[in-house]
Amino acid sequence: MSDRSLYRLLMLSTAFCALAVPTAAAQEADADAPVEVEAQEDEDRALDTVVVRGEFIPAPQRSTSQVASFLSAEDLSRQGDSNAALALTRLSGLSVVDDRFAYVRGLGGRYSSALLNGSPLPSPEPLRRTVPLDLFPSEVLEGAAVQKTYSVSYPGEFGGGVIDLKTVRMPRESYANVEIGAGLNTETSLSEGIFYRGSDTDWTGFDDGLRDLPGPISKLISTGTPLSSLSDAEIELAGESLVNSPLTVIQNGELGPDFNASIDGGWSGNIGDFDVGAVGVVGYDQSWETQEATRQFVQSGTIGTELESTETTMDVTTNALGSATIGWDLHEVQATAFYVHSTTKEAQIDTGRDFNAPGSTGEVYDESTGWFERELAFFQLRGLHEFGDFAFNWRGSVAESSRDAPYERSLRRLVDDQGQVRYSVANSYNVRFSELTDENGSFGGDLSYTLPIGPYRDAVFKAGYDYSKTEREYAFQTFRFAGGNSIPLDVQLARPDFLFSPDNISPSRFELVESTSTNDSYRADLEVAAGFLEADVELLDYVRTTIGLRYEEGEENVETFDRFGNVGTGNATIINEYWLPSATLTWNFADDLQLRLGYSETVARPQFRELALSSYFDPETERTYRGNNQLLDSELTNYDARLEYYLGRDEFITVAGFFKEIENPIEEVQFSTSTFVFETTFINSPKAELFGGEFEYRRTFDSPVFTDVDWFAERDWLFSLNYTYTSSEIQAESGTQIFDPITRSLRDASSFGIDGSELQGTPENILNMQFGWQSDVDQFTLLLNWVDERILQRGIDSATAELPDIIEDPGIQLDAVYNRDFVIGDQDFTLGLRARNILGEANEEYQFSEGGLGRTEFNTYDRGTSFSATLKMRF
Repeated sequence: MSDRSLYRLLMLSTAFCALAVPTAAAQEADADAPVEVEAQEDEDRALDTVVVRGEFIPAPQRSTSQVASFLSAEDLSRQGDSNAALALTRLSGLSVVDDRFAYVRGLGGRYSSALLNGSPLPSPEPLRRTVPLDLFPSEVLEGAAVQKTYSVSYPGEFGGGVIDLKTVRMPRESYANVEIGAGLNTETSLSEGIFYRGSDTDWTGFDDGLRDLPGPISKLISTGTPLSSLSDAEIELAGESLVNSPLTVIQNGELGPDFNASIDGGWSGNIGDFDVGAVGVVGYDQSWETQEATRQFVQSGTIGTELESTETTMDVTTNALGSATIGWDLHEVQATAFYVHSTTKEAQIDTGRDFNAPGSTGEVYDESTGWFERELAFFQLRGLHEFGDFAFNWRGSVAESSRDAPYERSLRRLVDDQGQVRYSVANSYNVRFSELTDENGSFGGDLSYTLPIGPYRDAVFKAGYDYSKTEREYAFQTFRFAGGNSIPLDVQLARPDFLFSPDNISPSRFELVESTSTNDSYRADLEVAAGFLEADVELLDYVRTTIGLRYEEGEENVETFDRFGNVGTGNATIINEYWLPSATLTWNFADDLQLRLGYSETVARPQFRELALSSYFDPETERTYRGNNQLLDSELTNYDARLEYYLGRDEFITVAGFFKEIENPIEEVQFSTSTFVFETTFINSPKAELFGGEFEYRRTFDSPVFTDVDWFAERDWLFSLNYTYTSSEIQAESGTQIFDPITRSLRDASSFGIDGSELQGTPENILNMQFGWQSDVDQFTLLLNWVDERILQRGIDSATAELPDIIEDPGIQLDAVYNRDFVIGDQDFTLGLRARNILGEANEEYQFSEGGLGRTEFNTYDRGTSFSATLKMRF
């Protein structure tokens, strides 16, 4: 621990104690003794009255010594969010990127991890190891815990925090619900969008086989035969075998409303001496989104490419969860199976000017279509057993995730002087196939012993072991149609399916060719084994401390190859072992007032895609990525302090501070490969420091106005506010070295121009606010979320190209949720109404250049306002 870091921690804790003194003094008369035991005789009967300090501290906060936030089943119901990612935006210090990935305290996804019932999950995303949380519908969740201080029972990859999702388990009573819903978006629904036909079953999110690799190409790949080794006739047959019109022709048409449906139910009972429970959820969701974006690409203060982009996506998600629990005496075993399948069907047209486009106008007409299936299957078995003062907790899981992207098509045509769209430049039609599979197996357990050390105090000692292994394989093939420089004008002007019809596929016009390199595909694995010891001791009355040490060894390997089995030269292996300490202290020094302090050391490992030298085009961001096989693990030192004051039932104020030092933080950077041609890669900056504070207030109260009006008097009112401030700074002084993935050499850190800048992905301000009411029959909540600007991608300058940072401005999100219970006949119903993005905040990604150009829009579009209604029938 450096002197500077210790000084900051002491200053934080001293400030919190100073804030707490007036309150503590005011309550001193009620808090002289830890526990008052008062014997009173009343007609031959003695009663012992125990007064415990902190009666308003809720159970989750009382039972942990960590800085944590909790999402309950009641919160999920009140907020009305459809999935875990959206629900978590309401917790203190959390922000969600792309409505999918939760960042704790604004730190990037690499510093936040997600678990399901304590077990790790593989990710179906090529660019991330963390699983997207929009895959988990809120119906399958019983709650979530977000822990911001590290404890050694969690994996050592911990930066901003860990999100542990809890699935529903044994219900209190049997139930069944059926829900249907529909929704509209002001920018998309009942308006004209673009789409392509696809297969007959696209609406389900499952392809009917139309997009399977055609026979001739499948045979090439399975036998490892180069396409170029075939005869002209065989190559022509392979080109003609690619599906044409259903996947190529983009149409215009009116888009329908969104739709969702789900069935969930649970049963509990007794079988002999056993308590048995089971729950199940099946759901389906379909939605449309149209983005009409402005995209300007800047280099050295000049706009080189300026496009108007129209993209329409259909997203379809199906999910199912089943869980069974059996309990007897002080033992419980639970089995959970979860499956989710999420598909995005995408069509996109870009028009505008491209600096690199040939021809007299520089005007381009780009079309692309895609189909992206993500799938996750997870099975877990876990148990909890108590034997007197001993408790044994164990879990094991297997999971597989996949992402299949067949027929990613991109076609560029030029606009001539007469405004006609023509295929006038050869080699401008590409078809890509990619498939990713992640497999994960993990098991772990811990044995704890509770030792009483006083009348009302005890100590819990815990020892445990964790093992996890993730294996990934990414396969990529790309094809293009060569030729087309001298085709007749009428063919140049034809629509895509006629242009590439079998009549035009021949050596004299268009011929299928394959592009390969030894970095096309990659296989990777990460194996982590760890053991830990932890002691949770109430040293003195109202003083509780948790001290632990985790030993963790990990090996990460990435190997690139092509489809012929040739191994690339940019392989990576990272083998490290760490001793990771953690210590927290909670001091309940006055009635309902407590102080928490925390210290820990953790790590953040590079993700597979960040290490692989494979080139990868991300259709969601339209960015080309290439990894850096020289990346190192990031090492973090974390300090936390939080003061909590619980004023009453469901009413509290918390003030927190945190400080982090990160050695070798990994950052996402954009660079220029040639004039107005960009790629994204990753670097280890030498060091980063972050410090900040959090404030949270929550209160449930009676109506402050119209108390004599029954409608107001019959409702409980809720107000909550949480705010997080983060200041971050990269330290890359002259004399320190950074491995440059572009030149493949070490360079002085000063040449990157990042010293003193903010850490990529970290906003300065995050604010969440809720206001609403709840009665016996209805519930209403207004929810406001604001995330400040953050660096989405860092621009790296070179001698010939100056690239400004790409800034994301998530803006203010205002939502409203209303639920109403009613009865028709003897049947119970719940009507749910929701409005999202009421203020119509746009998605804004921009760059700012000096020298008069100012702000340019990198990817800016209107998101519109979404309205939805659901009707749930409860049995």
